[in-house]
Amino acid sequence: MAKSKTGEFKMDKPYGLTMRGIVKNSNDEILILRRHPKSRTNPHKWELPGGKVDPGEFFDEALVREIKEETNLDISDLEVFNAVDDIQPGKHYITIQLIANKFSGELINLEPNKHDQWKWFRLDNLPTNLYTPTKEFIQAYLNRGV
Repeated sequence: MAKSKTGEFKMDKPYGLTMRGIVKNSNDEILILRRHPKSRTNPHKWELPGGKVDPGEFFDEALVREIKEETNLDISDLEVFNAVDDIQPGKHYITIQLIANKFSGELINLEPNKHDQWKWFRLDNLPTNLYTPTKEFIQAYLNRGV
C-alpha cells in the first residue's frame, strides 16, 4: 500500500462491491447470520446476509444469489435502501443495501463453514456483537421509521 498525494493510503485493488439485505419475517424479525469462529475476518460477529458482486453481475441479482447460497431463501420485491463506504485498512468496499420485502423457502444454513448460526431477531433485541456496517445499516433502517 502506498500513500497518495493527499496522504491517504492507496490500495492495490481499490474497490470491492458488496450487497447486504434486510430480510424480515411476518413476526417483524430480521434475519442475521453469525460469522464462523474460524473466519479470518470478523469471527463471531453477526451480520446481515449478502456478499460480493461477481464481475458482470447486476447488484440486485447478486443479493438474490448470495442469500440463496447462504440461506436457501428466495427473496423478491427488492428495494434499494442505501449505498455506503466500508473503508478498512487495506480494503475499501462499497456496499449497496437492499430490503427484501418478500421471501419464500425453508431457511437452511448452506454455508456452515462461513456462518455457524442464524437467527431471527426483533429490532429491539439485537445481538451486541454486530459487525459495524450491519449495525449502521440497521440503525439507518430504524431511523427511517419502518
